Amino acid sequence: MADAKQDKLEKLWKLQRAYISQLPERLSVIHKSWSAVCKYSGEVEALRDLSRQVHNLAGSAGTFGFAQLSEQSRKLEQLLTRLSNINDLGKEELDAITHALEGIDFLVEKGPDSEQQLLPDHEAVAIEMAARERLLYVVEDDALVAKDIAAQLKHFGYEVVVFSNATQAIGGIKEYVPLAMIIDLQLPEESLEGADLAEKFRSFSDRDIPLLFISARDDWDARLAAVRSGGDAYFTKPVDFGTLLDRLDLLTCLREIESYRVLVVEDMEILAEHYVWTLREAGMQAEFITNPSELLEKVAEFKPELILMDIYMPGCSGLEAAQVLRHKAELLSIPIVYLSTESDPQQQLTAMEQGADDFLQKPISDYHLVNLVRIRIERFRKLRMYMHRDGLTGLFNHTTIKLHLESEIKRTLRQQTSLVLAMLDIDNFKAVNDNYGHPAGDNAIIGMARLLLQRFRKSDIVGRYGGDEFVVILPDTTIQSARDILEDVRKHFSEIVHTHQGEKFSCTSSIGIACTPPHMDTSSLIHTADDALLQAKRKGRNRVVIIDHL
Repeated sequence: MADAKQDKLEKLWKLQRAYISQLPERLSVIHKSWSAVCKYSGEVEALRDLSRQVHNLAGSAGTFGFAQLSEQSRKLEQLLTRLSNINDLGKEELDAITHALEGIDFLVEKGPDSEQQLLPDHEAVAIEMAARERLLYVVEDDALVAKDIAAQLKHFGYEVVVFSNATQAIGGIKEYVPLAMIIDLQLPEESLEGADLAEKFRSFSDRDIPLLFISARDDWDARLAAVRSGGDAYFTKPVDFGTLLDRLDLLTCLREIESYRVLVVEDMEILAEHYVWTLREAGMQAEFITNPSELLEKVAEFKPELILMDIYMPGCSGLEAAQVLRHKAELLSIPIVYLSTESDPQQQLTAMEQGADDFLQKPISDYHLVNLVRIRIERFRKLRMYMHRDGLTGLFNHTTIKLHLESEIKRTLRQQTSLVLAMLDIDNFKAVNDNYGHPAGDNAIIGMARLLLQRFRKSDIVGRYGGDEFVVILPDTTIQSARDILEDVRKHFSEIVHTHQGEKFSCTSSIGIACTPPHMDTSSLIHTADDALLQAKRKGRNRVVIIDHL
């Protein structure tokens, strides 16, 4: 851990030292631009070039420890912005610009206000984004109930340790703090002992660990005791495992989230590098370009979920670049956030009317930058989910999964690799709906979706094809590897217990598999996998069938 901290500090210091080494040259360029403005009276382009140089200094200096220099440069930029040409310069304006430039010279000579101290921000973000372990403690004195809970949770990848009383549980907590705890409210020691245990548990951990209570009691006093001891959820026995798992997912945020993808468009390379490093330290994928003319190609290749873009860039402004992007229908929804020293609210509003979603004023703290990016991308993902995801399960919908399949087949052909397609459905699903009702059927569908998400890799693509039918695309996978993991899915799904009005039931599934080669187009691959699924049904259900020939 200490080495990691030192590496981060070294990286920050290296960026700061590189920036400091470039400052004399940047200052020289500013003075030359000012000389050109004075020499070529009335030349608008020279004035614009000077404003852009000062804008870059104002926007970058604060990021690298020069807060006073940033503020001084911002004042000069605002003064220059009010001038339309050199003829607007009177003695008062001339003196003000000269004084501002002298102040900039002094602050550059003085050096940074302080060494870079951004590490605490990065540490906080890293802790927040870090993946948590899957260990759960179950405190339950009824051995059969405890065994049942542990068995069901293990189907979904949780590691479960069972304690039969509060004394054992406290010993376990002292050894290791789990992801969450499931506690029987009434333990053998005394009435509502589980609530007392929860309070003790809080004293052993400075982390906010979810506490879920289970109990045969459904009265006010029992529920109030759970609330007062910090309980996050309460379930009456017999426990509905589907509901329990939903709440666990919500409280622990355990489902692995795909890292955010951010593209930075910034002509000052060292500042772009700093933004990218900051975002990567927060667990995001981030890349940058310094030339807006590369934007369309980079967006197609990297597929960003948010674009951070400077407004003032040579050759093409951020406003123009945003409009170019918005002319392409498939890029209309990508959030664009401007980064600029512009402080005039009207100018910011005008900029946003050109296709942006937000406006950040430079310099911006790393913590603020990371969290704004996260908020914006989360909103983008939610909107995209409504378009591309199934509302019940959150998996890709029928249309989207077919588009993914077409894309993956093209990639397979291009790279000469293999691809496996699996089609699954729940056996006798109509009988589940008829016997237990559609809400129970929905729970079985959600259970299958959750199992598929947890059993497959990030690179695998899982979708709900319709009704109780699912599709899994497995790139770069052999037919035998696919069969092994799908057999594991089939086995675990058959052992999951669903509950409806106190009555328990289980379901089985049938699975059909096809692959490329030999089936080298979307239609053929889907048709073959569907044929394999039908064969699994005809052979008695609850099995995996492969068709790997023409």
